[in-house]
Amino acid sequence: MAIWAPPAPPIHPMLRPRRPIIVTGPINRMGAACATALERGDRGIPIHGNGRDGKTWGVECLAMNASWQPFPVAFFFMDYGKPEKATENYFSATFLETAGMRTIRHATGAESMMRACNLLMERTRDLCQEAIAVVINEANRFTSFEHDHLVTLDNLLERRKKRAFFILIYQNDAEWGGQQAIDHRPPTQVTGRFYSMAHQFTGLLWGNANAIDFQGCDVTMAFNEYDEGVIFPDDETGVPCTAYFARNAYMNGYRLTSQVGLFREVVEDLRVKNHLPAIAPFPMQSFERFVYFLLVRIAGEDPNFRQFNREQALKALLWAGYIELELSKHAVVPDDTHR
Repeated sequence: MAIWAPPAPPIHPMLRPRRPIIVTGPINRMGAACATALERGDRGIPIHGNGRDGKTWGVECLAMNASWQPFPVAFFFMDYGKPEKATENYFSATFLETAGMRTIRHATGAESMMRACNLLMERTRDLCQEAIAVVINEANRFTSFEHDHLVTLDNLLERRKKRAFFILIYQNDAEWGGQQAIDHRPPTQVTGRFYSMAHQFTGLLWGNANAIDFQGCDVTMAFNEYDEGVIFPDDETGVPCTAYFARNAYMNGYRLTSQVGLFREVVEDLRVKNHLPAIAPFPMQSFERFVYFLLVRIAGEDPNFRQFNREQALKALLWAGYIELELSKHAVVPDDTHR
């Protein structure tokens, strides 16, 4: 006899292992840059930025939302390693293994590249896209050999009437010792295909100091996504994140955007005390963790919550690992007494 059990209640997105992706100003700007590159006919675009600013998060968001695309585009994501020899077999195997396909041990480089091409062709067939965006994380590890392989793959796809668009994610600060950069200009056939325009991805930018600025302040726009978006449990009966975790305060008019000034002061004060410039973009990793702690761990656990105070904001900022991440970008040894 089967025992019936009621279905488990839905879990709020903020309480899941992978929390929700919100649309931000930096993501919109990256989408506009990719759209321009696609429209121009480019075969790729390098996206440069510091680690944890949200580049991969942003491209995942672009893959889920087609409104920015000038024409339908399929997506394929892969992470690139650090091979001793960047052969065609290694390069193509990265594609195949990402898709869960077996590699053929004794295949030639040409055969392996053809299999990678066929894999990308398959990704465009369901929705009949003529273009496929290949997102390559850690493209800063590329040498001239990998760029030659990109040209080969681009040629193979072009002969099959498909358009490749390589989104090359570069970590400015990926290696020990500071900022990284290409130490020489790529040849014409590489520059013309993949590097004729570039985009600098940033963390969330701050706007005017003492104003709620939805147009010029990425931070305010991002807070507003939690105030008005991420509806749960559904669009008809659900409420935004802020309303879910701070229901009484929300009903009385509270919004995260109303405290942008306080949050900014706390961030600037912490930076100055750690010998950093007062103003800098807010890394998306730190921001998302900051909001999580504010809503879930503070507002969500206090039925009498009205608004956040300075001590709570600082506690959330430190919990988010903000200052450790920011100090890693500078040759500064922090004084723990300043925190």
